[in-house]
Amino acid sequence: MRVRPRRDRGAGLRGAVGIGAAVLALAAGLAGCSGRYGSTRYDARAGRDFELAHVLEGHRYYATGSEVVPHALLALREDRPLRSELWHEVPMSPETLARLVDRMRGTRFDHPSSSVVLDDRGGRIGVWYSWLPPMPVRLLDDGGVVIAPPFGLQEDWPALRVNKAD
Repeated sequence: MRVRPRRDRGAGLRGAVGIGAAVLALAAGLAGCSGRYGSTRYDARAGRDFELAHVLEGHRYYATGSEVVPHALLALREDRPLRSELWHEVPMSPETLARLVDRMRGTRFDHPSSSVVLDDRGGRIGVWYSWLPPMPVRLLDDGGVVIAPPFGLQEDWPALRVNKAD
């Protein structure tokens, strides 16, 4: 005759409570990481504005990468200041914009891509111009915006550099 081991009837309840607690802890952790995010959307007109050196009134311009040939240009409404030390503000004029766009294009026949930067309600707060895709748009409570520079070439990131002397 086989004897079945006694099953602890409280184990199932403790397991369910443990899973429930884990789910709540995960939800609380994710809520702490959440925030308001905007988005970007491809927009050919924004690209034409860059290529025609049309400086948007009421916008501040930023660049990242080389000051001679930037990786990306970003224009944000004046009421939406950029909060990042990885970009530098560029006092913009039509001449400056034409020079930067021409240098970004170089000898290529195609043009960098352009996107509009949107807030969490779909309202336009800026424009993006780069060969590289736009990064996520984080909206701060004070009206500021955080956008990381685009991931560029390997030589742009010191941690990814390969030491060629070895």
